[in-house]
Amino acid sequence: YLTDRKEVTNNFTVGKVEIEGSEPDWDPDGDGEPGGIAEHVVPTQSWAKNPQIRNVGENPAYVFIEVRVPMADVVYTNSQGIRQNNGEPAHIELFEFDSESATTQTLSDGVGISEQNSEWTQIKKEELDGNMVYTFCYNSVLDPESTTSPLFDRITFANVVEGQIDGQNLAVDVRFHAIQVVDTVSEAGTPEAAKEAFNLYLNQNQTLAETETGAP
Repeated sequence: YLTDRKEVTNNFTVGKVEIEGSEPDWDPDGDGEPGGIAEHVVPTQSWAKNPQIRNVGENPAYVFIEVRVPMADVVYTNSQGIRQNNGEPAHIELFEFDSESATTQTLSDGVGISEQNSEWTQIKKEELDGNMVYTFCYNSVLDPESTTSPLFDRITFANVVEGQIDGQNLAVDVRFHAIQVVDTVSEAGTPEAAKEAFNLYLNQNQTLAETETGAP
């Protein structure tokens, strides 16, 4: 018999999405070393805090930062010491975050509206478990070995009247997320595409949670 046989082998190497989150200027102890805990804080005290993400994986990614700001019903004052909200407790965020160049509203009004740097877009905001939870996406795809600009540059404690939350431990949690770019959404590289990818990620994890818990 006259025969012939050919074979083609297609080799694939699985990629990896991996990130590192950091806050290189966070130094509440003033010892020149990143990290640490801010202790015995006072109203309107402000610190450098600049969360950012580095792509240390092998694939481009959409990246996201989630910030959880604690809230409380407290009486607060403006910079002249005048009690706001007619002297009644108000449900406020206890910290404000801003870009370095922004005027920190907390210093004048006692409490501020948080704002991110222009390279980031807010895609979600909701109160959850006593925190205001912000979710931001980076406006560009983050390539391997690249680092985002900071989400914000400073954080400031509200001008809370003493005797209300003295001695309490407060945490501003910052969480970092990444999602692959390829085959996630139709048009990559925009905040809208990043938001769509994030929604897919939420749906995927919601389905997993329902399977694990047996929820309907």
